[in-house]
Amino acid sequence: MREGNAAGMTLTSDLIGLGNLSAALILLGGCSGPRVSAAEPRGAPSQEDLAGTWVARPSHQGESSVVALELERSGADRLLVRWSAPATDVWDLPLGPARIHENGIQVGPLALTYDRSAQTLSGILPDAIVPVYAIPVVFHRSPPLLRTERRAPDAPVVQPVWTFDAGAPIWADAAYSSGAALAGADDGTLHALEARTGKPLWSFRAGGAIRARPAVIDGDVLVPADDGQLYRLDAKTGKERSRVRIAEKPTLRLPIGDEKSRYDFHGSGIATGGGRLYLGTHDGRVLALAPGAAERIWEFRAGDSVVATPLVVSDKVYFGSFDGSVYALDAASGALLWKHDTGAPVTSTPAFHDGLVIVGSRSYDLLALDGKTGRPAWTRYYWFSWVESPATIFSGSAYVGSSDAAKLSAFEAGTGRRIWEVDAGGSTWGQPAVTSERVFTGAVGTLHYLVPHRASVLAVDRQTGRPIWRYPVRPPESTSAKVSCYGFAGSPALGEGLVYFPGLDGRLYAFAQ
Repeated sequence: MREGNAAGMTLTSDLIGLGNLSAALILLGGCSGPRVSAAEPRGAPSQEDLAGTWVARPSHQGESSVVALELERSGADRLLVRWSAPATDVWDLPLGPARIHENGIQVGPLALTYDRSAQTLSGILPDAIVPVYAIPVVFHRSPPLLRTERRAPDAPVVQPVWTFDAGAPIWADAAYSSGAALAGADDGTLHALEARTGKPLWSFRAGGAIRARPAVIDGDVLVPADDGQLYRLDAKTGKERSRVRIAEKPTLRLPIGDEKSRYDFHGSGIATGGGRLYLGTHDGRVLALAPGAAERIWEFRAGDSVVATPLVVSDKVYFGSFDGSVYALDAASGALLWKHDTGAPVTSTPAFHDGLVIVGSRSYDLLALDGKTGRPAWTRYYWFSWVESPATIFSGSAYVGSSDAAKLSAFEAGTGRRIWEVDAGGSTWGQPAVTSERVFTGAVGTLHYLVPHRASVLAVDRQTGRPIWRYPVRPPESTSAKVSCYGFAGSPALGEGLVYFPGLDGRLYAFAQ
């Protein structure tokens, strides 16, 4: 793992937060201290030596990708650079001028050494482009890449069975329980709807935005809000039974598009095990509470925010943190059992299969860790893409989304072997909902962003990944110059033969499975 990666991630969080390397090249154009591969100086290359198309096929952990640089003469002593990265659907992105020096060229943070005899440009992909790992890259002269366009999945468009207007964006995961669909919105309102029809049953207004999935436990709904309170409500009426303060200060989330945003758009819900309640907090703690939630049994402090619900398996609690680590705690005492550093924030709930803890990281990895020791059992690398989506385990397979890769993928949970993948068209941040026949995911679209993401709901065949149906969403009109999102960021829920998707347009959508 590289030193100083956290600083690189902070510098580029406004755009590379969606996993985009080309944005990092632009933002870090003045980055110092790049790695340059050693080569015997043979005089500075000329424009004639360098002009043209250069293509590289870097590889890491068995996963390869294709990137290209187009170097074009400009005036007597300049080369203008354009960048293409098909994995993220970026083509001919202008990066500005390259600086020619005696060993090769400098393009933003990317330093490349020119080998005249081999006709190559080689170096190490810098932290801003691929976090955590020092990955070699060798560019060769090549004809221009054949440009492809991202197309919508070949599947019929369906319409929702019903929609409900919550009046505020819904970032939180949807939930289903006993005939009711539940959705918490950014205005702090938790809505309970008749699952078959969308008819309102009740609503409750918390003191802060709701970004966590509500949990139904023993006839009550438990939901944390960004005001620092954990609310307990009667599941039938929505009447408040109690509230417990779990954080001293309200949670502050900077919106996507703010240059300091951490993309910490979700919050931890409630996990249960052994008669206790477990949850994470934005200030970096994991709490174990008695069933009534009034008594705090223990708390564990991680190095940074815990924005996803912990996973409780038998006598252990597993969770990830913005500090880049996956933790295992003793469920009874909160004592640390092991800690695995991924090198980048971990913002999703782990999944568990046959002794393995499966979790994504902003290191571009989907990891399977031994549940007893924390040692990696297998890793799948996503080129130029965070893995924000929690995995869903069904019948021995792990189904998981991605960020800039815009993929919904299926893997053998025990080995990491890829079964299939499908282009969802946008960032699939939520946890897929899975039945014996279908996998359902929502995709986030973006405005004013370098990667052309589109928002939609997608249903695919569980065995093959073949698209079955889809529901595309048109982008809203926007006058802002900042990156903004639309579509479906939260996880869907299943019930009554329907699948429920929370929308950033403030609507809850119900589709026939």
